[in-house]
Amino acid sequence: MSDYLLNLLTRRIVSTLPKKQKDIYTYVVKIEDEIAEEAATKTEFMNRLQHDNPHELAAEHFGLTLFELLQMMKEIEEEVARQLIPMMEAVEWIDCTDLVGAKSELKENQKVFFVPLPQ
Repeated sequence: MSDYLLNLLTRRIVSTLPKKQKDIYTYVVKIEDEIAEEAATKTEFMNRLQHDNPHELAAEHFGLTLFELLQMMKEIEEEVARQLIPMMEAVEWIDCTDLVGAKSELKENQKVFFVPLPQ
């Protein structure tokens, strides 16, 4: 499954979480994503995570201890994973190449799929 689709499904699940969980998860992931964009290598990313410590920043921002925040992040990630697995299994890729190909200029061996997202 594509990373794009996994991220889309994950965002859909996170949007259904209680406000506090959604806010905490979004805050931490945003910081991690910013670090990932700035880091040139995996090693630099890991060093930046240790240095910038997004979990400590989030704990301070939300008035939690680091332990409380890490526990909450673990619970959120477990819930996301619990919901993500059946969603991924329900994803259906419908080949629409023949429908679209006749009306557009597809490159050789290019495929077009419709992917309705599960609820």
